[in-house]
Amino acid sequence: MLVLAPFWALQWQRQPFLGLFLEPHLVVSQVRRADWPARQAGVPDYAQLIAVNGQKVEKGLQVSAVLRGQFAPARLTFRQQDGTALEYTVRPRNFRSGELFLWFGIPYLVGLAIWGIGVWAYRLSAERRSAAAFLNFTSAASVITAGYFDMNTTQHFLLGWSLSLAVAGGALLYLALDFPRPIPLVRRFQRLHVIPALLTFAFAIPLTREILWPSSPWGYIPVWLASYGMISLGILSFLGSLILRVARSRSPIVRQQSRIIVFGAALAFGPIMVTFLLPSAFGQLVRFQAQIAFPSLVFFPLSVAYALVRYRMLDVDRWMSVTLGYGLAATAAVGLYYALLTLISVLTSRQALPNDPLVIALYLFLLVISLNPLRRLMMRAIDRLFYRTRADYRRSLMHLSQQLSISPEMEHTLHLLEQELHDTLAPQRVLVYLYDDGEAQYRPHSSRSLSAPSLAAEHPLPQALQDSPTSLWLPESRPLPPTLAPFEEQVRQVNCEVYTPLRYKGQMIGFLALGKRRSGEPYSRDDLEFLDAIAGQSALALENVRLFANLQATLNETLEMKNLMDDIFASMSSGVITTDMQHKITLFNQAASRILGIPLEEALGKPMSRLLPGLGERILQVAEFTLSHNKVVNEELAPVLPGRGSLYLHLSCSPLRDAHADTKGATIVIDDLTEQRKLAAERERIRQTFGRVVAPRVRDRLLSDPGNLQLDGIRQPLTVLFADIHNFTPFSENTPPETLFHVLNSYLSIAADVVLAEEGTLDKFMGDAVMAFWNAPDRQPDHVLRAVRAAWKIRQAVEIHRARQPRDQRLFFSIGINTGEAMVGNVGTRELFNYTAIGDAVNFAQRLEAAALPGQILLAEAVYRQVADAVVARQLPPLE
Repeated sequence: MLVLAPFWALQWQRQPFLGLFLEPHLVVSQVRRADWPARQAGVPDYAQLIAVNGQKVEKGLQVSAVLRGQFAPARLTFRQQDGTALEYTVRPRNFRSGELFLWFGIPYLVGLAIWGIGVWAYRLSAERRSAAAFLNFTSAASVITAGYFDMNTTQHFLLGWSLSLAVAGGALLYLALDFPRPIPLVRRFQRLHVIPALLTFAFAIPLTREILWPSSPWGYIPVWLASYGMISLGILSFLGSLILRVARSRSPIVRQQSRIIVFGAALAFGPIMVTFLLPSAFGQLVRFQAQIAFPSLVFFPLSVAYALVRYRMLDVDRWMSVTLGYGLAATAAVGLYYALLTLISVLTSRQALPNDPLVIALYLFLLVISLNPLRRLMMRAIDRLFYRTRADYRRSLMHLSQQLSISPEMEHTLHLLEQELHDTLAPQRVLVYLYDDGEAQYRPHSSRSLSAPSLAAEHPLPQALQDSPTSLWLPESRPLPPTLAPFEEQVRQVNCEVYTPLRYKGQMIGFLALGKRRSGEPYSRDDLEFLDAIAGQSALALENVRLFANLQATLNETLEMKNLMDDIFASMSSGVITTDMQHKITLFNQAASRILGIPLEEALGKPMSRLLPGLGERILQVAEFTLSHNKVVNEELAPVLPGRGSLYLHLSCSPLRDAHADTKGATIVIDDLTEQRKLAAERERIRQTFGRVVAPRVRDRLLSDPGNLQLDGIRQPLTVLFADIHNFTPFSENTPPETLFHVLNSYLSIAADVVLAEEGTLDKFMGDAVMAFWNAPDRQPDHVLRAVRAAWKIRQAVEIHRARQPRDQRLFFSIGINTGEAMVGNVGTRELFNYTAIGDAVNFAQRLEAAALPGQILLAEAVYRQVADAVVARQLPPLE
């Protein structure tokens, strides 16, 4: 519409102008000028044009067709709302260019400006829901203003213009609820956001009906008036919510944003509210002055955009101060020129001319030597007047460089740095995070004992700082950057707003973290640049602090190493024995003493061959082979030792070398595998037990991790199958037990084999019935189809089996299948348990099986919905 509107307007301008504007259904608009022909002839407002030169007309295009570009007097016939017919003779004239600019140009340019500002503001805050509502409002407002001329003339976009009234009102109501932040009631009841949308649709319906299928030619008027009332309600609600935020919000940013928008909204909506919207909402038909009302609307999106941009683009204040500074400097330069003229005139007692070469030369000289100092003076004055007194960052940096000596004392360095930051920026808290090489994480440090979490090197916040060349400002009042948005909870745990990386030789050794300012003001671009400079100056001192701390920790670790090694050898579960080149034992830890059953004092200093009869000689042979061939030897032994009985031992022997790689003896590591072998045997026994009742993959999963053998189950979707041999009880009463067991096992084996073939879990056999389920313990995306396929295969296999049996042994399965959530897990004790499923879904599957006829497969409705494309089934009445 914005693209086509100028072409429509220019095309209409070339037509004869009757001296009136026509609204929907050729109703005369109240827009007028005294010199327009129709107005001079006395045509009343809101009369409907029904004929031109005796030819009936219903649309604006028909009027142009009747006139045929002629400027001869035209006979116009009108009908008033009471049915009275009126006739006037009007001589058309040209629609002048000045009039076109007044009635089309000004509203169109305003519409373009509103739309452009809305798109720009949306791009800066697209992640917020209120940004979309603001874009909807600016789009609707741009259509209302830019399409105002089309609505009164060509009416190509009449329906869109009418609907824009409802959209604008709804968007304003949404903004009242959600901008700059959602009101408490909306935060508690999220569905309140739907109310503006419902109101928009409620108004859109009658608007559409009266434009396309009018109840009367004047039916659109009350609907338009109601839409104006909705817009008035939206404006008043939005202004009221902003005023409440100014008075009650705890956030200084929200209060400042609200003040800016209230001021801009008052300038934008004040004229149109007082002169048109409020009177129209109360049913008064007042004349609308578009050229007066529309231009002021620009102030509203402009104020919202400024409120958004000022706190999202940190250099906006600087840009505005620079612009204002240059403007004042230019004004001062002009004033200087006229002051120089006056001074020369006074001193020479004659009138100095502006084009006097002497005056111009003297002016240029003064301008060259004074312009930059004058501009800098004005910039400082502007900063102090409009943006409060800024800290003298250069003085702070010089003071810090003088006081921050290269000292290994962390407390001294932290105190100097924190004190300077508190004096300059007055944050509520200051933390210095330094990288800990040993723990691979950033640890917080503070001379004031502030608490904060340590952050791993892989934490999203340090990762973002690694990629950021400058400080990051992350206030709670705006969303996090896209890279940090998924980790908002982790980032907010630090409870700070500004993060400045500390880099030394290209590596990030830590970062500064500053909380909110005590004044409540947001951090400016200058503040962040000051922090970057502070980080650059203090990085060397902090790196020395960090290295000294690491060195001290390394020294402490070295001093404790001997005791630590002794503790390690004493606490190891593996037996460790070291020998010298003569095969005498030099180290014999407690684990070796426990495994071999030899006291420590009896082993140290003794030859290996005397360690144990038989075993010691074998260990000696392995050690000699290791030393002679200079290689590691692994071997398993199964000795029988006094007091311990049969053992399974793993022996690993390697050369013992010093720091110069010279061989000093042998290191022998002995692992007792006796319990592992017993456990493996027990696991094999369990494997065999499970293999009889579940699929091999289920058995392997349960045994792969002892954690799977848990008594408390989990809730998850399952598909459950119950298969029961029909009329088995009468059959068992008339069948010998031996034959009965043979027949029962043959039929149950068919069902069990099919379930396992379809990778189901065979839960249990219940007399003549079998229960199985799918999607546990392994997830199966097609578990429903697998269960249905298993039921069908059971039925086919039973048919083949029945054909081979005597007539009295031809039995049927009745099968029921259901899908839904159930508890699945191990029921019982750790020694005796059953992997099973419990829940309503299981019970309903059993009910379906009980209701099934011989050879029949009953599917629950939930099952059929998921396999409808793969099976042929018929619907049955619901179970009672």
